Amino acid sequence: MIIIALAVVTGPAFARSQYRCATTKVIITSAPGRNSSVHLEENLDFWIDDAARTISLSDGTQLRVTRFSASWISANLGDIEYEFDRAKGALTYAGSTTEGSATTTTVGSGRCERVPEEEWTDSR
Repeated sequence: MIIIALAVVTGPAFARSQYRCATTKVIITSAPGRNSSVHLEENLDFWIDDAARTISLSDGTQLRVTRFSASWISANLGDIEYEFDRAKGALTYAGSTTEGSATTTTVGSGRCERVPEEEWTDSR
């Protein structure tokens, strides 16, 4: 019985990891006669589930995974593409939308650290 219990404890349920990223995000809006940009410092938390090969934001929103390996994860949500370099803890993201004659481009990057299990912000 003890051996079975240990197999359950160390199984896929513990394949989840939470990451906290300090990012810099720039939003550029271009429209006829006006251009603007905003520079923001933003914290972004996300979850990686290696067993299920999924990645989601801290609010539970799942990203659509396009590449999932031990080294890199590529995913998107709407018009934003995310790239996570697991070895370096580097996150980059970018996207663009056009509405009428205005185009908004978002680019961001930052460093991520794995959050220790005792500090996880949800009970998933």
